[in-house]
Amino acid sequence: MFIAFAALMAKVLSAVYRIPFQNIAGDFGFYVYQQIYPFYGTIAILALYGFPVVISRQVAEKKAQGLEKQANELARQAFVGMTVFAVVASIGCAAAAPLVAQFMGDERLAPLLRLVSVGFLFLPILSVGRGVGQGYGDMKPTAFSHIGEQLIRVAAIIFVTYALAAANSGPYMIGTGAVYGSLLGSLAGCIIVIVATRQIKWKKWALSFASIGSALRQSTSILSQSVYVCINALVLLLFQMIDVFTIVRLLQEAGLQEEQAYLAKGVYDRGQPLIQLGTVLATSLALALVPLLAKALARGKEQHAQMYRDAAVRMTLLLGGGAAIGLVVLMGPVNHMLFTDRAGTDILQVVAVSIFPASLYLTAAAILQGYGKIHIPLYAVAVGLAVKLAGNLLFIPVMASAMGGAYASLFAFLAMAALALYAIRRQDGVLFVQKRSYISTGVTLFLLFLVAYGWKWLLEAFLFTSEERVGDTMIALSTSLVGVATVACCLLASSVLTLREWASVPKLANWRRKAMNILK
Repeated sequence: MFIAFAALMAKVLSAVYRIPFQNIAGDFGFYVYQQIYPFYGTIAILALYGFPVVISRQVAEKKAQGLEKQANELARQAFVGMTVFAVVASIGCAAAAPLVAQFMGDERLAPLLRLVSVGFLFLPILSVGRGVGQGYGDMKPTAFSHIGEQLIRVAAIIFVTYALAAANSGPYMIGTGAVYGSLLGSLAGCIIVIVATRQIKWKKWALSFASIGSALRQSTSILSQSVYVCINALVLLLFQMIDVFTIVRLLQEAGLQEEQAYLAKGVYDRGQPLIQLGTVLATSLALALVPLLAKALARGKEQHAQMYRDAAVRMTLLLGGGAAIGLVVLMGPVNHMLFTDRAGTDILQVVAVSIFPASLYLTAAAILQGYGKIHIPLYAVAVGLAVKLAGNLLFIPVMASAMGGAYASLFAFLAMAALALYAIRRQDGVLFVQKRSYISTGVTLFLLFLVAYGWKWLLEAFLFTSEERVGDTMIALSTSLVGVATVACCLLASSVLTLREWASVPKLANWRRKAMNILK
């Protein structure tokens, strides 16, 4: 629970900080940072969700068998192997930076790519320290280092960006400063891990590089297993990676000048924090039911497991659909409120629709992992990446706009969600169990659309104009509150969740009882 809360807070921070960053750096500066971020983000995901989980599992197994010495030796070998891997990866990425930047369509990104390659050097301490801590049942190193890393990273990025923008620095200099801020966050994370894992003899390990061969073999095994563990956490980054290598080049081939293509990509990238935050909020409640599903399966209570699974899908339909509908209706005011103007509102509306299938996929993938079907999400991601790449290559030249990338993402998430839901149906024999509850969910979403659209129309017609940022902010915030209230009332008064489902989660049941008393 401690790690889950830390991960949720860090995800929210990771999405929210990009909004003030774009406001300070502008669309061009935002483009520069977003071209580089997927590389750093991949390293961060591996250091949090991938390597530590695999290492902790291996250490915990040795410890459970009473093999304390072997557990320590396993961790030492992992550290040695990952250190060699990190150094080689850092040097290789730095050497390949000019070629990668050229392939991305902007050779001025090469120095920033070299700088990002330094991030690999933090992997051994972050991964092994967190993994050993979890293996010994101590979640504090992971939680504290993750929160500390994100807080310092976000604060450093915003401070450096503001200082450079005030000094009239160019977008590439601002992007460089943001990368330095990210690396400072990783350094802080390493310091917290070292302080929090005093059982690890870091100095002794750093001087012990015997048996490098076996250590490298172990690290290769950890890397391959980590792909399975963190594939869902990498989905959005992998989609961004495809955009990094295709959108600018395809826009240029479609006739846009260099700076026009960069600005178009920067406007398109406004959708990244929206979809990241939207999927986190849409899946947080549903994913809380997945451990209950796994526990029910472990006890042989398949009917209870089916109930939790069905409720998780329904909550994702409600929250993911609500987030998508709300943002589509409000995207003009929201775009102006968050990103200074309404540029690219039509593109961002398509991105907002993607929140719905993306949330469905993430919940369905977690359910499949609860059933032990860990390979199916990997297949779904592979299909999604293929659809995304094909969509970019097809739609962007035809439309001569980043809108093609938005449609490609939408179709890719739809394909992934369809595959995952089909796999659940094959596993469980049925997809929709409480059909009446699904009807209530659909009615709730329709009412949300009517209320949100009507409230927004009234405000724009009689109180505010879209030319004023303050007016758009009032429209966005007030309509959001009205929409949340509408969904909450429907959730309490209708059969979106059955009485048995309310009762099965005591905290939710208490919340519903208090809310109903207030309404009465």
